[in-house]
Amino acid sequence: FVMTERNGNLYGRGTNDMKAGLVNLALTMIELKANNELKNGTVRFMATTGEEVGGAGSKKLYEEGYMDDVDYLWVAEPSPETIIYSHKGSLNFRITSLGEAAHSSMPNHGYNAINPIMKYLLELDEKLNNDPRSNEVLGKLVMSTTILNAGNQVNSIPEKAVAEINVRTIAEFDNDEVIALFKETAEKYNQEGSKIEVKVTMSLPSVFTTGKSDMVELTKELGKKHLNLDIKVEGSPGVTDASNLLRGKDASFPFMMYGPGETKMAHKTDEYVRKDYYLAFFDIYRELILGLTK
Repeated sequence: FVMTERNGNLYGRGTNDMKAGLVNLALTMIELKANNELKNGTVRFMATTGEEVGGAGSKKLYEEGYMDDVDYLWVAEPSPETIIYSHKGSLNFRITSLGEAAHSSMPNHGYNAINPIMKYLLELDEKLNNDPRSNEVLGKLVMSTTILNAGNQVNSIPEKAVAEINVRTIAEFDNDEVIALFKETAEKYNQEGSKIEVKVTMSLPSVFTTGKSDMVELTKELGKKHLNLDIKVEGSPGVTDASNLLRGKDASFPFMMYGPGETKMAHKTDEYVRKDYYLAFFDIYRELILGLTK
């Protein structure tokens, strides 16, 4: 919880994902304002809450019109070697199976909540992860069951089982279709005597843009200049606030994810940002803003 410099890295919770990029943007804008360098246009700084758990902040900013007059959007997530111009969507489900408790020696007097939810999850895993549809940039949809809780003692039939599932979606197999499939499959099981409830706890659509813009080209030049890196332009399996902020925009809208930090360090213990990259991004962002507004 205290930023610590060691071996050229800045360690601390959030340094990599993505407070370094956020501070880069904030201080760059403060300096541009203080030095009266921005002669044309307007730069809008949008800091959001809840990006990891539903994107409530970016959803609110979108609904209140903060993206209506925006010509470019970039997100300062960690990715110094690669400009991300498209990414998958993200769907979270909470699936609850209800049964009836009983002694394990007399299971016929109850209803095991685990059995139907296991069959339900395996059926959906089979359908989703083996679906042949694929996006040319982002690849195939991915479903992962990540949490499963049930029962309270070994000799009792569990009356409740709860699972959490994350699905990374693509435009060809989008959030609405996945949600409908989860609900239709639950209804099938319920007609056979199960009690399965489906709750969508997060739904962020995929982002697909062409990646062709003056912003991307200028950023590639600046990455080479300040980081001495040949910047790649690719899609990502991750998700950003762009899922909410780009609602209603077409594929030609200039968007990128580009910031200091290491993508591989996201959600890891002892995360860090390279100090030289962090400092270089002040120059990259300053020259990017001035280049796009000249």
